[in-house]
Amino acid sequence: MTEKKRSIKPDEQAVRERLLQSALDIFNEKGYATTSVREIVEAAGVTKPSLYYYFGSKEGIYTELMTKPFGILEKMLVETAHEKLSSRQRVLRLYEGIFLLFMKNLKAARLMYSIYYGPPQGAPFIDFEGYHLKIREVTEFIVKDGTRSGEIRKVNADTLTCVLIGALNFVLEEQLCHRAPMVDKKGLASMIAFIFDGVAPSKSKRKR
Repeated sequence: MTEKKRSIKPDEQAVRERLLQSALDIFNEKGYATTSVREIVEAAGVTKPSLYYYFGSKEGIYTELMTKPFGILEKMLVETAHEKLSSRQRVLRLYEGIFLLFMKNLKAARLMYSIYYGPPQGAPFIDFEGYHLKIREVTEFIVKDGTRSGEIRKVNADTLTCVLIGALNFVLEEQLCHRAPMVDKKGLASMIAFIFDGVAPSKSKRKR
């Protein structure tokens, strides 16, 4: 019995995904607080015991929806911070990775913004601010690396970090709009290049 629970079969994985997607759609449509377990399982075409078996509760399914993408983000932050690349290349790789992760989980991002900025909905606490601070810390670490190596001229590291994150946040929040055109990954890369060109020492502005 233990072995069966440890490995999820393809059909079981399909049930999990249906539950996750149904919950995400309804949370976005109605809000977390007013969504019931019954609505989620009916939309997923399964029974209540299935939801309880895989996620334990409505709170459990919400927690998985929110924390799974952030687990990928944490790994991305650790790997990119210490890559043997220039500061410009590391920031660009990190921010492009965040952009792609955001786009892949756009519905979850919409839910996150509604929970964080909207009225309290009784959802389980997720430390959204903590993840923002981790992005800031890694960005500042890379900026300081660039200053030490001479790639970036001596500027206020905190200010440059805020400018870079501001560009990232602007592009991410654009994706939540229901209009087009929006700044895409290529546009994000152009913004990052523009910022780095502005803080590059005069003799190395053309270097990449």
